Amino acid sequence: MRNEETGPICSSEQLESVRQLVGPDEPALFTVLQQLTKEYDEKTTLHLAKEFCFMCHSYESKRVGMEFLYMNGFDEDLQKLIEINCSSNDETSQEWGYVYQHVLNRRLYKLDYQKNILEFLNEYKTEDLNLQALKLFLRIYSHCDIQDFKKIEDYHDELTASLLHIDNTLLRIYFQMRENELMFHYHWKRNELEIARTYAFNILDNTLSNYEKKCYTLLCLSQTYIFEGYDKSKEYADRALRISKEHNLTYMRQAIEKQVIPFISASNGIYKGVETTEPSEVAHLAIAAGNLDKAIEILSNFEYLTPFQEYYLGLAKNDKNLLYNSYKRLKEEYQDVFFANLPLKELKKRGWDKNEEEVNYVN
Repeated sequence: MRNEETGPICSSEQLESVRQLVGPDEPALFTVLQQLTKEYDEKTTLHLAKEFCFMCHSYESKRVGMEFLYMNGFDEDLQKLIEINCSSNDETSQEWGYVYQHVLNRRLYKLDYQKNILEFLNEYKTEDLNLQALKLFLRIYSHCDIQDFKKIEDYHDELTASLLHIDNTLLRIYFQMRENELMFHYHWKRNELEIARTYAFNILDNTLSNYEKKCYTLLCLSQTYIFEGYDKSKEYADRALRISKEHNLTYMRQAIEKQVIPFISASNGIYKGVETTEPSEVAHLAIAAGNLDKAIEILSNFEYLTPFQEYYLGLAKNDKNLLYNSYKRLKEEYQDVFFANLPLKELKKRGWDKNEEEVNYVN
């Protein structure tokens, strides 16, 4: 998250320029962002806009500021702004603070917070159209957290309709970005790649999409090309890597270098010059290099195999049962038709007929 950054980002003069915007006739947060974008680089703009969220007098800007902080990864600052809104004299701001506390807690605690989110969704009622849309996002996220991605389709029409009622410009843009993110992953998992990539490009082209979001979208986009050749896949991974280095996104850089690039390389039979310390991808690269015994040794040490690790072990052992189990798990547990094509392709190479009885391939 952006809170990893240390040291001053903005000068005292820059902060003073933001402070001068504050007052009875202060501009909306979206207008402030537009103005700052014309004067400063992206990182400075984001940090100055963050400061405005705390300086501003407007209840609305303080409320919308929570979405701004959330979408830009300022989690520690979001917690502070949530507390400010919760203690506000404005009842609407109090309600927004209450909801965003659940939004933040879900991000921070993930599945450990699942029960709390479900209780909140079942009990919380509101007349606020903005919060109704946010609650719907939370409901969809709660299903995605447990790999139930079909709910994206089930709720999509309702979500699209709810976004029509968002009248704050910045909030509407960020909610549309949330929708694009959901639809990208939904269509990617369904192997509907042209549609998925359209949503990904929407995120990349959005002027309010920050470098962290662009980096993540690019590394996901790179994986959508693994069945279409190495070059395009590597091109997007390299773009993501450049952003991670330029903006010191350490955790993202590690994911790209240790997982994504080795994965797309080994998936295309490329292993020379590719290095990683991530055991699963070490095994994957060993398979690409023909060192099957090494791969089997590594993977056999895992107490529990993910569907991807089971796929790797099936490759190394030339075991159709393992490949089939991986295929079924990816399709059923993960609802991931796209990545299920990895073991499916290998099964077909080994003469598997999709119409055969499944029992022939299950232990």
